[in-house]
Amino acid sequence: MLYATLLLLLAVSAGRADENDPQAKATAEVLSKLELSDAQVRPSVNNEPTTAKVQAYVRNMDVDDVDMKITLDMTFRMRWNDHRLAFDVPEVNNVVVLNPKMAWLPDAFFKNAFTTQYKSVHPENYLRVYPDGNVTYSTRLSVALSCPMNLVRFPHDTQECQMQIASYGYTTKDLILVWREETPTEISQFLHGGRFSLDRFDTGYCNSRTSTGDYSCVSVSVVIRRDFGAYLLEWYLPTIFLIGVAWFSFFIPFEQFLGRLLLTLIPLISLASFTNTFTKGLASVPYIKAFDIFTGFSLCVIFLTLVHVVVCYVKGLKSNYNVTEGKSDDPEEGAAKNVEVEETSGFKRVLQKAKGKAEFLSRTFLVGFYIAFLFVYFAAYCGTG
Repeated sequence: MLYATLLLLLAVSAGRADENDPQAKATAEVLSKLELSDAQVRPSVNNEPTTAKVQAYVRNMDVDDVDMKITLDMTFRMRWNDHRLAFDVPEVNNVVVLNPKMAWLPDAFFKNAFTTQYKSVHPENYLRVYPDGNVTYSTRLSVALSCPMNLVRFPHDTQECQMQIASYGYTTKDLILVWREETPTEISQFLHGGRFSLDRFDTGYCNSRTSTGDYSCVSVSVVIRRDFGAYLLEWYLPTIFLIGVAWFSFFIPFEQFLGRLLLTLIPLISLASFTNTFTKGLASVPYIKAFDIFTGFSLCVIFLTLVHVVVCYVKGLKSNYNVTEGKSDDPEEGAAKNVEVEETSGFKRVLQKAKGKAEFLSRTFLVGFYIAFLFVYFAAYCGTG
């Protein structure tokens, strides 16, 4: 009996405390008005369209350049005025309602989204109601957006992805979406996009007209830039090193054909194999990328190095064969040939000197041409937009 009396006294004292609590009083007033108002009826004064101000706070992003989509983890907010929810409690600045479905909400949706999902089992959203009837709706969600990409400059490219937010059912006669005047988009300082870095956000409008009327739409262009450093360490430098290994064959005498052949053949096979493996993780597009130009040219240089090694070896064999063929066991015949060799020795020396210079010039041309290609390539792709 005593225990029940104590509970009754506690309940009565709690009820009196709630009556004296301005926040509880304001919350009760807002909830009662939500119950009386119809969530299906748009708040309107003199049949004027409702204006909803949109704001997005981007927490993280994930770019998939294979499927050409971008996933944004963000907090999405809308603010409008619903005069039916205005309350008069001077001590209270705002009231938080954790069940937004009780109130009327703008029917905004993401036009170019593959999927839109909340970040937890219980949706992270709320309504914040102000005394003058202004309402702020806030929710955290993840949006996977379609992002068609032009990979001609890959991996030196910059991409622009669109996020379009529009009204699904209300025309501009009923609902107008606009960006918030101050900081329409905010970016987390911990934003990380994998191999992409965020360049900027550009807000705009994308109103559309259909057979059912004009619909309001706001858009934001997400400009992202690919980080070239990872590709430089993973692909470009190893490829250049493989070509350098192939060029070591220039310093080996042509008689050691097997060593020269292995120094050029192994880099050629390795680069061709690595190219096939590396490109499997890239987007398949029907045009040539900057990556393909660099890789194809590097393969051609190693192949030309291999051809140079083989040609030099064949020429060396022919030279040795000609010298051997000039010898004979017959003294008279040998003497006659020696006379002929003496007569043409000057011409042969000039020819051999020319052949030696031709081999040197071919090496110089091969090395110089590839170095010039690297200079033009990086100046064209890394030195421009």
